[in-house]
Amino acid sequence: MKLDSAVFYTNNLDRAIAFYRDIVGLKVDYIQKGRFASFKLESVKLGIKKAVEKREIPGHQTVFIGVDNIKEIYDQFKSKKVIFLKELVTEDWATNFSILDPDGNKLQFIKK
Repeated sequence: MKLDSAVFYTNNLDRAIAFYRDIVGLKVDYIQKGRFASFKLESVKLGIKKAVEKREIPGHQTVFIGVDNIKEIYDQFKSKKVIFLKELVTEDWATNFSILDPDGNKLQFIKK
């Protein structure tokens, strides 16, 4: 088995697309106008879906993104207007930091 994709929910799809494309720097893979967008992260996709069902609650999801150049990525985010949930730290399990998207979903960047 391997993970194919993960989905975050949003209240504002256009704002979420701009954040993931322009701030995070992900490449848009697919857009279904007003409903869904996906971004490619190597062999896995991150989907952003307009919340329409009761169970689709923006701000309650987390994704971990493995990177090699964590300090460089951290410094790039520090120069942008993003909300840090956790500053860059080295812990027993990994060096990591996390930011929030406009809906409060968490992106945790890690380097093991």
